Amino acid sequence: MRGDWRVTTEEGLVAITNFAKTVSGDRPRHLALVFRGLLEETDRERAGLIEQLRQMGRRQRELADLVARLADELEAVPPNVTGEAAEKRVDLRQRHDFTARNFEEIQRTIRYACETPVELDARLGAWARALQQAATAAAPG
Repeated sequence: MRGDWRVTTEEGLVAITNFAKTVSGDRPRHLALVFRGLLEETDRERAGLIEQLRQMGRRQRELADLVARLADELEAVPPNVTGEAAEKRVDLRQRHDFTARNFEEIQRTIRYACETPVELDARLGAWARALQQAATAAAPG
């Protein structure tokens, strides 16, 4: 999910500082326009991340249902069967275990991904503070 981020907080701060050095004229207005663009882009990124989280949540519900169904099917086949029934039990066990591992991996990803919108907001906050400081600083001479 983080791959969607194009600019780190630090890179943005450097870019803001460099840009602010070149701004003349109505400095506060120009820097406010920069903030507006950063806000719009952050909102777009956040919305995309939240949609991905929703999709992952739907997938998790589907996987949870599948794990439960496979567990029920597995319990319906006695552990001491032989022949085709034993093969079916082995197949069900493998499918159940694979699906359960997949569920757990996605669960870990979701926990990580839930932190990302907060990190986006923190990045925007750092940029906003830098822009505000630049807007109140003396214009380049």
